[in-house]
Amino acid sequence: MRVVFLGRTQLLMKTIERFEKTGHEIVGIGTCTAVPEYTVTEKDFEDKAKKLKIPFFCDAKINSSTIQQRLVEMQADIAISINWLTIINEQTIGIFKYGILNGHCGDLPKYRGNACPNWAIINGEECVGVSVHFMESSQLDSGDIVVKKYVDILNNTTIGEVYHKMEEILPEMFIEAVEKIAATGKLAGMPQSKEKNDILRCYPRIPGDSCIDWRKTCTEIDRLIRASSYPFQGAYSYINGKSKIYVQKARISDYEFPSVVVFGQVIYRDYEKGEVGIAAKDGVIILEEVSDEEHITQNAAHLIRSARDRLGMMMQDEIYELRKEINELKCRIVELEND
Repeated sequence: MRVVFLGRTQLLMKTIERFEKTGHEIVGIGTCTAVPEYTVTEKDFEDKAKKLKIPFFCDAKINSSTIQQRLVEMQADIAISINWLTIINEQTIGIFKYGILNGHCGDLPKYRGNACPNWAIINGEECVGVSVHFMESSQLDSGDIVVKKYVDILNNTTIGEVYHKMEEILPEMFIEAVEKIAATGKLAGMPQSKEKNDILRCYPRIPGDSCIDWRKTCTEIDRLIRASSYPFQGAYSYINGKSKIYVQKARISDYEFPSVVVFGQVIYRDYEKGEVGIAAKDGVIILEEVSDEEHITQNAAHLIRSARDRLGMMMQDEIYELRKEINELKCRIVELEND
Protein backbone atom coordinates (compact mmCIF):
# COMPACT_ATOMS: atom_id res chain seq x y z
CA MET A 1 0.00 0.00 0.00
CA ARG A 2 1.08 3.59 -0.69
CA VAL A 3 0.86 5.49 2.61
CA VAL A 4 0.89 9.18 3.59
CA PHE A 5 1.59 10.18 7.20
CA LEU A 6 -0.16 13.17 8.77
CA GLY A 7 0.29 14.60 12.26
CA ARG A 8 2.71 15.37 15.03
CA THR A 9 4.58 13.90 18.03
CA GLN A 10 7.24 11.26 18.53
CA LEU A 11 4.55 8.61 18.21
CA LEU A 12 3.97 9.51 14.55
CA MET A 13 7.72 9.48 13.91
CA LYS A 14 8.06 6.02 15.46
CA THR A 15 5.18 4.80 13.29
CA ILE A 16 6.89 6.15 10.17
CA GLU A 17 10.15 4.43 11.15
CA ARG A 18 8.31 1.15 11.76
CA PHE A 19 6.65 1.35 8.32
CA GLU A 20 10.07 1.85 6.72
CA LYS A 21 10.76 -1.78 7.64
CA THR A 22 7.63 -3.12 5.92
CA GLY A 23 6.73 -3.65 2.29
CA HIS A 24 4.47 -0.60 2.26
CA GLU A 25 5.61 2.53 0.41
CA ILE A 26 5.74 5.87 2.26
CA VAL A 27 4.85 8.55 -0.30
CA GLY A 28 4.43 11.74 1.76
CA ILE A 29 4.57 13.41 5.19
CA GLY A 30 2.43 16.31 6.39
CA THR A 31 2.68 18.06 9.74
CA CYS A 32 1.92 21.32 11.52
CA THR A 33 3.56 23.33 14.29
CA ALA A 34 4.63 21.34 17.37
CA VAL A 35 3.90 22.46 20.92
CA PRO A 36 6.73 22.99 23.47
CA GLU A 37 6.44 19.61 25.23
CA TYR A 38 6.87 17.65 21.99
CA THR A 39 10.26 16.01 21.55
CA VAL A 40 9.83 15.76 17.76
CA THR A 41 9.23 18.96 15.77
CA GLU A 42 8.22 19.88 12.23
CA LYS A 43 11.94 20.15 11.37
CA ASP A 44 12.42 16.48 12.30
CA PHE A 45 9.58 15.44 9.98
CA GLU A 46 11.01 17.58 7.19
CA ASP A 47 14.41 15.92 7.64
CA LYS A 48 12.76 12.49 7.54
CA ALA A 49 10.98 13.38 4.28
CA LYS A 50 14.24 14.59 2.75
CA LYS A 51 15.94 11.35 3.76
CA LEU A 52 13.13 9.31 2.17
CA LYS A 53 13.05 11.66 -0.85
CA ILE A 54 9.30 12.16 -0.58
CA PRO A 55 7.01 15.25 -0.57
CA PHE A 56 6.58 17.19 2.69
CA PHE A 57 4.37 20.02 3.92
CA CYS A 58 3.88 21.89 7.19
CA ASP A 59 0.46 23.52 7.18
CA ALA A 60 -2.53 23.09 9.51
CA LYS A 61 -4.91 24.10 6.69
CA ILE A 62 -5.15 20.56 5.36
CA ASN A 63 -8.59 21.21 3.81
CA SER A 64 -7.29 24.02 1.60
CA SER A 65 -7.26 23.45 -2.16
CA THR A 66 -3.47 23.86 -2.19
CA ILE A 67 -2.81 21.05 0.31
CA GLN A 68 -5.54 18.86 -1.18
CA GLN A 69 -3.84 19.11 -4.58
CA ARG A 70 -0.52 18.13 -3.04
CA LEU A 71 -2.15 15.09 -1.43
CA VAL A 72 -3.73 14.10 -4.74
CA GLU A 73 -0.32 14.22 -6.41
CA MET A 74 1.07 11.76 -3.83
CA GLN A 75 -1.31 9.06 -5.18
CA ALA A 76 -1.58 7.32 -1.82
CA ASP A 77 -3.97 4.46 -1.06
CA ILE A 78 -4.39 5.46 2.58
CA ALA A 79 -3.25 8.06 5.11
CA ILE A 80 -2.25 7.54 8.73
CA SER A 81 -2.94 10.36 11.19
CA ILE A 82 -1.76 10.90 14.76
CA ASN A 83 -2.59 14.12 16.62
CA TRP A 84 -3.49 16.22 13.59
CA LEU A 85 -4.35 19.73 14.78
CA THR A 86 -7.62 20.41 12.92
CA ILE A 87 -10.79 18.61 11.78
CA ILE A 88 -10.30 16.97 8.35
CA ASN A 89 -13.23 17.31 5.94
CA GLU A 90 -14.86 14.77 3.64
CA GLN A 91 -13.17 16.03 0.47
CA THR A 92 -9.71 15.58 1.98
CA ILE A 93 -10.50 12.11 3.36
CA GLY A 94 -11.92 11.14 -0.03
CA ILE A 95 -8.58 11.79 -1.73
CA PHE A 96 -7.42 8.40 -0.44
CA LYS A 97 -8.87 5.13 -1.72
CA TYR A 98 -9.26 3.76 1.80
CA GLY A 99 -9.60 7.09 3.59
CA ILE A 100 -7.57 8.11 6.67
CA LEU A 101 -6.73 5.95 9.67
CA ASN A 102 -6.51 7.79 12.98
CA GLY A 103 -4.59 6.62 16.01
CA HIS A 104 -6.49 7.56 19.16
CA CYS A 105 -5.53 6.97 22.78
CA GLY A 106 -9.02 6.26 24.04
CA ASP A 107 -11.39 3.32 24.54
CA LEU A 108 -13.77 4.35 21.74
CA PRO A 109 -16.59 5.21 21.81
CA LYS A 110 -15.70 6.13 25.38
CA TYR A 111 -12.96 8.71 25.76
CA ARG A 112 -13.40 10.61 22.54
CA GLY A 113 -11.64 13.93 22.27
CA ASN A 114 -8.69 15.43 24.12
CA ALA A 115 -6.28 14.36 26.88
CA CYS A 116 -8.00 10.98 27.10
CA PRO A 117 -5.17 9.04 28.83
CA ASN A 118 -4.87 11.86 31.40
CA TRP A 119 -8.62 11.77 32.07
CA ALA A 120 -8.53 7.97 32.31
CA ILE A 121 -5.95 8.16 35.11
CA ILE A 122 -7.84 10.95 36.88
CA ASN A 123 -11.10 8.98 36.64
CA GLY A 124 -9.51 5.88 38.15
CA GLU A 125 -9.89 3.64 35.09
CA GLU A 126 -8.20 0.24 35.14
CA CYS A 127 -6.89 0.65 31.60
CA VAL A 128 -6.49 3.08 28.70
CA GLY A 129 -7.89 2.04 25.34
CA VAL A 130 -5.76 2.52 22.20
CA SER A 131 -7.77 2.55 18.96
CA VAL A 132 -7.01 2.68 15.25
CA HIS A 133 -10.14 3.77 13.39
CA PHE A 134 -11.32 5.23 10.10
CA MET A 135 -11.82 8.98 10.21
CA GLU A 136 -15.28 10.38 9.53
CA SER A 137 -15.57 13.82 7.94
CA SER A 138 -16.00 16.69 10.40
CA GLN A 139 -16.51 14.21 13.27
CA LEU A 140 -14.36 13.53 16.29
CA ASP A 141 -13.05 9.97 16.85
CA SER A 142 -16.30 8.45 15.54
CA GLY A 143 -15.33 6.19 12.62
CA ASP A 144 -15.29 2.39 12.42
CA ILE A 145 -12.64 0.76 14.63
CA VAL A 146 -10.11 -1.48 12.85
CA VAL A 147 -7.85 -2.43 15.80
CA LYS A 148 -8.14 -1.82 19.53
CA LYS A 149 -5.82 -2.76 22.40
CA TYR A 150 -5.44 -1.75 26.05
CA VAL A 151 -2.75 -0.39 28.37
CA ASP A 152 -3.19 -1.27 32.06
CA ILE A 153 -3.33 1.49 34.66
CA LEU A 154 -1.92 0.37 38.00
CA ASN A 155 -1.95 2.31 41.27
CA ASN A 156 1.41 3.89 40.44
CA THR A 157 1.12 4.27 36.63
CA THR A 158 2.09 7.73 35.33
CA ILE A 159 1.02 9.43 32.11
CA GLY A 160 4.60 9.17 30.84
CA GLU A 161 4.53 5.39 31.28
CA VAL A 162 1.21 5.19 29.41
CA TYR A 163 2.68 7.21 26.53
CA HIS A 164 5.78 4.99 26.46
CA LYS A 165 3.62 1.85 26.21
CA MET A 166 1.50 3.40 23.46
CA GLU A 167 4.65 4.24 21.50
CA GLU A 168 5.48 0.52 21.62
CA ILE A 169 2.11 -0.84 20.51
CA LEU A 170 0.50 1.78 18.24
CA PRO A 171 2.96 1.46 15.30
CA GLU A 172 2.28 -2.29 15.26
CA MET A 173 -1.45 -1.63 15.46
CA PHE A 174 -1.27 0.57 12.36
CA ILE A 175 0.56 -2.17 10.46
CA GLU A 176 -2.09 -4.68 11.56
CA ALA A 177 -4.84 -2.28 10.46
CA VAL A 178 -3.29 -1.63 7.04
CA GLU A 179 -2.89 -5.37 6.47
CA LYS A 180 -6.57 -5.93 7.35
CA ILE A 181 -7.64 -3.17 4.97
CA ALA A 182 -5.43 -4.52 2.19
CA ALA A 183 -7.25 -7.85 2.57
CA THR A 184 -10.86 -6.72 3.09
CA GLY A 185 -11.04 -2.98 2.37
CA LYS A 186 -13.23 -0.77 4.56
CA LEU A 187 -15.08 -3.87 5.77
CA ALA A 188 -12.12 -4.26 8.13
CA GLY A 189 -13.73 -1.70 10.46
CA MET A 190 -16.26 -2.35 13.24
CA PRO A 191 -18.88 0.42 13.69
CA GLN A 192 -18.85 2.32 16.97
CA SER A 193 -21.96 2.52 19.12
CA LYS A 194 -24.06 5.62 18.50
CA GLU A 195 -25.84 5.32 21.85
CA LYS A 196 -25.44 8.46 23.94
CA ASN A 197 -24.73 6.53 27.15
CA ASP A 198 -21.87 4.62 25.46
CA ILE A 199 -19.98 7.80 24.53
CA LEU A 200 -17.74 9.88 26.81
CA ARG A 201 -16.49 13.18 25.38
CA CYS A 202 -13.25 14.45 26.90
CA TYR A 203 -12.27 18.10 26.70
CA PRO A 204 -8.79 19.65 26.73
CA ARG A 205 -6.81 20.19 29.90
CA ILE A 206 -4.67 23.26 30.49
CA PRO A 207 -1.75 23.70 32.95
CA GLY A 208 -3.98 25.43 35.50
CA ASP A 209 -6.08 22.28 35.78
CA SER A 210 -3.14 20.62 37.55
CA CYS A 211 -3.20 22.88 40.61
CA ILE A 212 -3.42 20.63 43.68
CA ASP A 213 -6.34 21.13 46.06
CA TRP A 214 -5.12 19.72 49.37
CA ARG A 215 -8.74 19.44 50.59
CA LYS A 216 -9.21 16.52 48.19
CA THR A 217 -8.67 12.87 49.11
CA CYS A 218 -5.22 11.33 48.78
CA THR A 219 -6.48 9.16 45.93
CA GLU A 220 -7.71 12.19 43.98
CA ILE A 221 -4.47 14.10 44.53
CA ASP A 222 -2.32 11.08 43.63
CA ARG A 223 -4.23 10.55 40.37
CA LEU A 224 -3.84 14.22 39.46
CA ILE A 225 -0.08 14.04 40.09
CA ARG A 226 0.30 10.89 37.96
CA ALA A 227 -1.85 12.35 35.16
CA SER A 228 0.13 15.62 35.10
CA SER A 229 3.72 14.35 35.35
CA TYR A 230 6.34 14.06 32.59
CA PRO A 231 6.07 14.85 29.69
CA PHE A 232 3.82 17.56 31.16
CA GLN A 233 4.93 20.21 33.63
CA GLY A 234 3.52 18.40 36.66
CA ALA A 235 0.82 19.02 39.25
CA TYR A 236 1.73 22.06 41.29
CA SER A 237 1.17 24.01 44.46
CA TYR A 238 2.65 27.02 46.26
CA ILE A 239 4.94 27.14 49.28
CA ASN A 240 3.40 29.62 51.72
CA GLY A 241 1.53 31.21 48.81
CA LYS A 242 4.79 32.45 47.30
CA SER A 243 7.13 30.15 45.39
CA LYS A 244 5.71 27.52 43.02
CA ILE A 245 6.55 23.83 43.33
CA TYR A 246 5.83 21.07 40.79
CA VAL A 247 5.27 17.50 41.95
CA GLN A 248 6.45 14.78 39.57
CA LYS A 249 6.27 11.80 41.89
CA ALA A 250 4.54 11.11 45.19
CA ARG A 251 2.98 8.33 47.22
CA ILE A 252 0.13 7.97 49.67
CA SER A 253 0.72 7.34 53.36
CA ASP A 254 -1.29 7.41 56.59
CA TYR A 255 -1.15 9.76 59.55
CA GLU A 256 1.14 8.32 62.21
CA PHE A 257 -1.36 9.31 64.91
CA PRO A 258 -4.83 10.83 64.93
CA SER A 259 -4.09 14.43 63.98
CA VAL A 260 -5.62 17.88 63.90
CA VAL A 261 -4.28 19.60 60.78
CA VAL A 262 -4.96 22.20 58.17
CA PHE A 263 -4.88 20.58 54.73
CA GLY A 264 -1.66 21.49 52.94
CA GLN A 265 0.26 21.52 56.24
CA VAL A 266 3.76 20.04 56.28
CA ILE A 267 3.60 17.18 58.79
CA TYR A 268 6.66 15.12 57.89
CA ARG A 269 10.13 16.08 56.66
CA ASP A 270 13.09 13.73 56.13
CA TYR A 271 16.12 15.67 54.92
CA GLU A 272 18.21 12.54 54.27
CA LYS A 273 15.57 10.95 52.03
CA GLY A 274 14.57 14.32 50.61
CA GLU A 275 10.91 13.61 51.33
CA VAL A 276 8.18 15.83 52.71
CA GLY A 277 4.71 14.75 53.86
CA ILE A 278 1.71 17.01 53.22
CA ALA A 279 -1.64 16.71 54.98
CA ALA A 280 -4.64 15.87 52.78
CA LYS A 281 -8.28 15.09 53.53
CA ASP A 282 -7.85 11.43 54.45
CA GLY A 283 -4.12 10.86 54.71
CA VAL A 284 -0.68 12.11 53.78
CA ILE A 285 0.91 12.75 50.38
CA ILE A 286 4.65 12.06 50.51
CA LEU A 287 6.45 14.24 47.95
CA GLU A 288 9.26 12.14 46.43
CA GLU A 289 10.28 14.04 43.28
CA VAL A 290 9.65 17.76 42.79
CA SER A 291 10.93 20.66 40.72
CA ASP A 292 11.11 24.42 41.25
CA GLU A 293 9.71 27.26 39.17
CA GLU A 294 12.51 26.79 36.64
CA HIS A 295 11.51 23.11 36.32
CA ILE A 296 14.83 22.03 37.82
CA THR A 297 14.57 18.86 39.92
CA GLN A 298 15.03 19.66 43.57
CA ASN A 299 15.13 17.90 46.92
CA ALA A 300 11.66 18.40 48.41
CA ALA A 301 13.10 18.76 51.91
CA HIS A 302 15.42 21.47 50.61
CA LEU A 303 12.61 23.51 49.04
CA ILE A 304 10.26 22.99 51.99
CA ARG A 305 12.25 23.80 55.09
CA SER A 306 9.86 23.81 58.04
CA ALA A 307 6.81 22.12 59.53
CA ARG A 308 5.37 25.64 59.69
CA ASP A 309 5.30 25.77 55.90
CA ARG A 310 2.00 25.36 54.09
CA LEU A 311 1.32 24.28 50.53
CA GLY A 312 -1.43 26.12 48.74
CA MET A 313 -2.48 29.74 48.59
CA MET A 314 -4.49 31.73 51.12
CA MET A 315 -6.65 33.59 48.61
CA GLN A 316 -8.25 36.00 51.10
CA ASP A 317 -4.84 37.02 52.43
CA GLU A 318 -3.49 37.39 48.88
CA ILE A 319 -6.44 39.60 47.89
CA TYR A 320 -5.97 41.69 51.02
CA GLU A 321 -2.26 42.21 50.33
CA LEU A 322 -2.97 43.12 46.70
CA ARG A 323 -5.57 45.67 47.80
CA LYS A 324 -3.03 47.23 50.15
CA GLU A 325 -0.46 47.46 47.36
CA ILE A 326 -3.02 48.98 44.98
CA ASN A 327 -4.05 51.60 47.55
CA GLU A 328 -0.42 52.44 48.25
CA LEU A 329 0.21 52.86 44.52
CA LYS A 330 -2.85 55.10 44.20
CA CYS A 331 -1.60 57.28 47.03
CA ARG A 332 1.83 57.46 45.47
CA ILE A 333 0.33 58.48 42.10
CA VAL A 334 -1.64 61.25 43.78
CA GLU A 335 1.53 62.47 45.53
CA LEU A 336 3.44 62.52 42.23
CA GLU A 337 0.62 64.42 40.50
CA ASN A 338 0.59 67.04 43.27
CA ASP A 339 4.37 67.59 43.19
